[in-house]
Amino acid sequence: MGDSKFPRTWRQKAVLIPLVRALKLWYRPRVHGLEAIPRDRPLVYVAKHPRTWLYFETMLLGLLTFWDEDRIPFRPMEKRGTSLHRLPVTSWVRRHVGTIEATEEAALDALRGGESVLVFPGGGRELYGPPDRLDWKGRHGFARIAARAGAPVVPVAIAGADQQHPGRLRLGTRGSLWLPPVPLPVPLDLWFGAPLAPPSDEDAAAIAAFSGEAAVATQALLDAATAARRKPWSLT
Repeated sequence: MGDSKFPRTWRQKAVLIPLVRALKLWYRPRVHGLEAIPRDRPLVYVAKHPRTWLYFETMLLGLLTFWDEDRIPFRPMEKRGTSLHRLPVTSWVRRHVGTIEATEEAALDALRGGESVLVFPGGGRELYGPPDRLDWKGRHGFARIAARAGAPVVPVAIAGADQQHPGRLRLGTRGSLWLPPVPLPVPLDLWFGAPLAPPSDEDAAAIAAFSGEAAVATQALLDAATAARRKPWSLT
């Protein structure tokens, strides 16, 4: 994988890696199903957008899937220009965790360059929606990306992610403050579902059908992960 393998920069080595190792002590993550995920090809990971800051879970996924494993790194896809981009700490993290803009062109460039991508199709719908429920209606971009790149789609579930901030304080019409401000140390269980072969046809109907199939598989995985998650204050 050459110079595409993390950590790429001294900032990642000196700051991000130690931070994420500290997060392991906070969240006590467990990984399920990763052994069945291909190591030798780029993938499209899809997951529910957590009702949180998001970056802690993303960095833990990175640590457990390729920073500490001989696996192809993934690029988290994000919407640019949000309020979080203007916050000093989160904006710095965004610049250094390898995110790419949430466009099909950026995703295809990453996949064709030998890297995987991590997509949260529900975006803001799920950020402010009910916990542990997907909302991918009309969101077919990830399916088109997979079809055009010939990349398998891997459902991901992060059990516990939606329980880190039980409360939300609305700030006007465009902002929110998650409460408590520091995420609760709930155990996180990271589940990986069976890879789904991408559609061979880029026809709109085929893309929509595959998108629905992936959503059903991801919700089923999340339901199972949520049912099996550890108690909020479990030390094991």
